[in-house]
Amino acid sequence: MIEEHQSALALGTSDYYRDVELYDHDFQSRRHDIAWYRQLAADMASVYEKSPLRDQPLIELGCGSGRLLVPLCRDKHRVIGVDLSKEMLIRCQQRLSHVGTKVSERAQLVRADFRQLPLDVPPSERFRLILCPFGGMQHLYTRGDLERFLSEVRRLLHPDGLFAFDVVNPDPQWLAKSGDKRWSKTRFKHPVTGEPFIYSTSHDYDPESQVLFIRLFYEPDLARSRKLERDRAAQNQPSSPPRTIQLTQRQLYPAELEALLHYNGFTLWHRSGGFDGQPLSPVSAEQVICARVR
Repeated sequence: MIEEHQSALALGTSDYYRDVELYDHDFQSRRHDIAWYRQLAADMASVYEKSPLRDQPLIELGCGSGRLLVPLCRDKHRVIGVDLSKEMLIRCQQRLSHVGTKVSERAQLVRADFRQLPLDVPPSERFRLILCPFGGMQHLYTRGDLERFLSEVRRLLHPDGLFAFDVVNPDPQWLAKSGDKRWSKTRFKHPVTGEPFIYSTSHDYDPESQVLFIRLFYEPDLARSRKLERDRAAQNQPSSPPRTIQLTQRQLYPAELEALLHYNGFTLWHRSGGFDGQPLSPVSAEQVICARVR
């Protein structure tokens, strides 16, 4: 059982990030978090404008395909982007190759595990801003994982710097829903092949580990794909089979998260229930947090 659990976690950490075109399509309209992090980076840059740290790069942990990293580089920040997914980093590099040398040369991409970052700087040159956007921390599944991660952030963060991140605010009613049912049924076309699909999800929640096991279903929309099927048959091309993608996320409750930060050497500096600054409440979908080293 332990081996099966570990295998499910490993698959849920990597499976969703292999089809980078589909990933980017899924989140192409998500912009509110990008605007918030860009403003935070601009504010921190102005604070350090006359400091020796003004040219120090910021770190983005979980940079993925560059959804945030590229805009930050366009804003003239130097960014060290860290991610574990080889496919995502390749996609990020492709994005950078299309924005010009002056922008792309501000980025440094590193493939690494959050729990052991291959970055080292003297104490006087620690980073003024470390970001972990879009629930990146939720791929850390145990208290030990989270503590090793926070230890690395604390090692690299300047005493006056900020660690900023966002995670899902757990919804107990949603977590308790039956894993036998499908949710979020949506029709869409694959961004590369144009094939019509029906997307839906189901999930199972393990309350002991606080890990949510999500299944994402991509099934051919047969009612809308007859012409495409005929064209493929004429060209002797096989149709795409149904796909099920696994995604796992550790659920982090507000008081638990505050305690984790406190006992790992941080103080909570800012917390809100969304990127528009509303207070955290039971109906908040997100927790947006800034922390400082104690």
